[in-house]
Amino acid sequence: MTMMTMTKNTTISCSRCRRKTKFKRSTGWNAAFIQGAVAGFICPTCQTPEENAEAEINEATLTYKIDAFGRTIATTKGASA
Repeated sequence: MTMMTMTKNTTISCSRCRRKTKFKRSTGWNAAFIQGAVAGFICPTCQTPEENAEAEINEATLTYKIDAFGRTIATTKGASA
């Protein structure tokens, strides 16, 4: 898996339909993770209702950070690190 640095101008594409957008315009898109690394993105059109609900719950309850190895780590909002 290739690691890349995401900036607001990075172009991302949907893993399902290949629709493209800039990362800064990716509101409503979901990131797909494998072992803490972003493996792809899913656009709002391709998301199932279950995936959308899970993303909304995660956004409300989790904070995401990047560890020293480049993996995304989720912690409960309000929890001490």
